[in-house]
Amino acid sequence: MLSLSTLVMRLAPEDVSAKLTGYEHNGVTCVGMKTDIPVILDEAITKLNPDYFWLGGGEIDLKLGIRTSEFVKFANPFIINCSGP
Repeated sequence: MLSLSTLVMRLAPEDVSAKLTGYEHNGVTCVGMKTDIPVILDEAITKLNPDYFWLGGGEIDLKLGIRTSEFVKFANPFIINCSGP
């Protein structure tokens, strides 16, 4: 598992994000992106009970609910601790 201390992460500027993902600000999702961008998932989400969470759906007011285990199979994310001490 990767550690946050080994990564430098920041948000992309809105114009760059839109160009890379195909989605506008506050509508970005990893489903159907224009380019193959690595997905990062906090390990705390993998421990949710029930095994379910919400993510962006491609538009500001649209969200997708998915089982965490299915999301991991689909997106093959890097799972890291980026929300805890």
